[in-house]
Amino acid sequence: MLIDINKIGTKGLWMQDTIVMDENLLIEEGSFFLEELNYSIHFIREGAKIKAKGRVRTALSLRCVSCLENFDLKVDSTFDIILFPVQLVDVNHTALSPDEMEYIFFDGEEIDLERILMEQVNLFIPFNPTCSPYCKGICPNCGVNLNFESCQCENSLSEMGVLFDKIKR
Repeated sequence: MLIDINKIGTKGLWMQDTIVMDENLLIEEGSFFLEELNYSIHFIREGAKIKAKGRVRTALSLRCVSCLENFDLKVDSTFDIILFPVQLVDVNHTALSPDEMEYIFFDGEEIDLERILMEQVNLFIPFNPTCSPYCKGICPNCGVNLNFESCQCENSLSEMGVLFDKIKR
């Protein structure tokens, strides 16, 4: 969904809706949306810059990096970003200024709203998503999910440790 920046008046532009997002744009492999994305956003023009302040809410299914089970993640995130026209960036400089590093750039007279919303959802996803802080993971030997059952090879592994200790002495 493209927003025409010329429609952002002196009082700004309020937008609120519920939309279906493309789950192929989620950064976490195997993840998908469990519900539509609900958003509210307020655009305010400040010279060439456009401030966008908003909120996104949805639910995702992610795969736990420890036990490989899917789990649900509720997304409820607020954001406050600055959009800046790429045409005003000095292309003769090889680096961005500290101020420019905080900008999100847009090209032309339109802002891609879905790109902004998807970026906010992806920023909410943890780097290594786990189903719980207490997740026990899977046994590296037999592959059993230790959250649901005891490992059958646990005793044999500890016996191997005792045997290894005797050999070391």
